[in-house]
Amino acid sequence: MKIGQIQELATLKDMNPIEQMAHEVSICLGVPFSDVEIWTMDKLKEEHKKLKLDYIPDQRISYKFKHEGRRFRLVRNAKEMSAHHFIELQEVVKGDMVESLHQIIALLSYRVDIFGRKIEDDYQWKVDNFKNLEAWQFYGYALFFSRLFPKLLQTTLSYLKQEEKQVREMFLDGSPL
Repeated sequence: MKIGQIQELATLKDMNPIEQMAHEVSICLGVPFSDVEIWTMDKLKEEHKKLKLDYIPDQRISYKFKHEGRRFRLVRNAKEMSAHHFIELQEVVKGDMVESLHQIIALLSYRVDIFGRKIEDDYQWKVDNFKNLEAWQFYGYALFFSRLFPKLLQTTLSYLKQEEKQVREMFLDGSPL
């Protein structure tokens, strides 16, 4: 299942259970809804059961991945991130995490060459194309990130306050900045 499909599934709210089931099958299998809605209930239930939407993957986090012939790595700590990506990440996570998962992965990844060395990448290309990433590959990382990010922000805030205090003390001492 792709990230874009999970994002579509997350929009299915306030529907009767059968209609929601039909939409889920349509999205996951890529079958037009008009075709799915004329299936028998037995076929609809059978196809829905095959989707295993309640399955939670338990695979280990892989920090390396390929997408459309390009190689990427996920950041393991904030030091690997550029400052503007860290700032933008703070804004992106204020919204719906599922809706912005492709943007989060784009911000938390960087392009590498065949030897694993960081090379210049195109953030907009990643945003435009990461909806097609296999979602289960990033499930564990997304959970890890969602628990780590608030702590990372708090640590960063504490560090910046400490730096601010040192700069103020130097300035008040009359030491040159």
